[in-house]
Amino acid sequence: MILPKNIQEKIAKGDYEGLNIIEEQIDLNLQMNYFKRSGMLKKHVVTFEDILEKVPLLYDPDARLEEQRDILVFLALLGNPESFRIIEKFRNDAVGELKLWAAMAYRECKMLLESSLLDEDQILISTGMGGKGTSLRYFIGFLHKNEIAFNEVETRILRGEFDSAMDTYGCEVESLEISGCIFRATVLIPLDVVVSNVIKEVVDGCVEMGNFLSEKLIVTNVRALSSDEILAVAHGNMVEDDLFDVDSVDSSPYLALDDDASDEDYDEDDDDDDDDESDFDEGD
Repeated sequence: MILPKNIQEKIAKGDYEGLNIIEEQIDLNLQMNYFKRSGMLKKHVVTFEDILEKVPLLYDPDARLEEQRDILVFLALLGNPESFRIIEKFRNDAVGELKLWAAMAYRECKMLLESSLLDEDQILISTGMGGKGTSLRYFIGFLHKNEIAFNEVETRILRGEFDSAMDTYGCEVESLEISGCIFRATVLIPLDVVVSNVIKEVVDGCVEMGNFLSEKLIVTNVRALSSDEILAVAHGNMVEDDLFDVDSVDSSPYLALDDDASDEDYDEDDDDDDDDESDFDEGD
C-alpha cells in the first residue's frame, strides 16, 4: 500500500495528528460499498430531526437492512455529538453485517466531529485488515520453493529470520502458522516503516541460510488468505481483482425522507472530490 504523499510527509515528521485508522478487520468490499453509499447520500439534505425519527428502525427486527444501513450513514454524515452517541450505542448492540456497517459509520462520524471541533482536516486510513494505534495490519504468506513441507531446519531458520525482522522494525506478530509448505502470519507494521524492507530482510536472511523460499510471496492488507488461496495465487489461478466484489449503489435513499436536494446536485462521476475532506486508502 502506498499512502498519499501528504500523509507520508506527516508520518516522516512524526506527526500523527489527524490520522484516523479504522482498527476493525472489516471486509474491504463492505468498506468500499459503505463509502460509495455515503458519497451518494451526502447529496441529500436531511435534518437531525428527520433521522432521529427513523432511529427506532435500527432496533426493529422487521426493518429492511437497506433502511437500517442508510440511517447509520445519515447519522454519520451529520457529524454532531448527538448522532455520534446514537451510533456508538447501537454499535455496541448490533450483530452481524450491521455491526460492521455501524463500525464504519462510527469512524466516519468521529472523523467529521473531530474535524469540526478541532477545526482541522482529519484523514481516514482504511484497509480491509484494519490496524491498531499507529500501525496497519498485514497478512504475509510465504511458500516453499519446491512446494514441499518445510523441514525442521528450514522452519527454524524461517521463524528466526521472521522474528528478527519483526523486532528490528518494531512490528507486532498477532498470529503465525507454518503448515506444510505454507507460512502464514498476521502482523502489525508501524506506519513509518517501509513494508517491503521488512519482507526483504526476511527473504534475504533465508536466502543466505538455504534459499528455500519461493519467489511467489504474498503481502496484503486486504484480507488474510487461506493456504489454498496462497497456492492459487502462486499458480496464477487467482489475482488481486478476485478479492473485490463491490456492489452497485443506488443514488437514492431507501428511507422515506423529505429531500431538498435536486438531481442537479449529484456528482455523476461518483468521485466525491467536490467536498470530501478525507483521504480514503483502499489498501493493496
